[in-house]
Amino acid sequence: MEALRIPFEVWIPEVDETPLEGEEPGAMVARLARAKAESAARAHPDRWVIASDTTVAVDHHVLGKPVDAADAARMLMLIQGRSHQVHTGLCLRRNDEAHTLVDTAAVFLRPVTPAQARWYAGTGEPMDKAGAYAVQGIAALFIDRIEGSFATVMGFPVERFGELAGRLGLLGTWLGMP
Repeated sequence: MEALRIPFEVWIPEVDETPLEGEEPGAMVARLARAKAESAARAHPDRWVIASDTTVAVDHHVLGKPVDAADAARMLMLIQGRSHQVHTGLCLRRNDEAHTLVDTAAVFLRPVTPAQARWYAGTGEPMDKAGAYAVQGIAALFIDRIEGSFATVMGFPVERFGELAGRLGLLGTWLGMP
């Protein structure tokens, strides 16, 4: 939001991020983005709330945040040398008006050795990241290519956000954009 020059305030809602039985990754991030937005909208009536949620999936299996360094290294070894999907759900909400979207990107990681995976996990960077890596950090060294939005992989699909906010007339409100 800062880079977009949109005034904002950070509020972290308490939402259970556990996947539901049989829930597809895209449906999960949409549900969680809506739940986060709903929670924040209750606390801030009449204000627009922007919430998002991101997950990594390989073969439709969700990779959440690692529980420890060994789990982070395990996840990296699972996705190394192949592609996986990053799904980010975004919800704009004010009171009972909600607009939700999901964007997906494919990320291709170069082969990573077990020693490299343990080293990366030891940096601490992957510990609060879905799929145990941060594309905008050290893990960029492992990325071969991305098909889709880099911003989506970072956790905020800015291109799709701009499209939605523009359609709702919010860019004029927030930025004075005609």
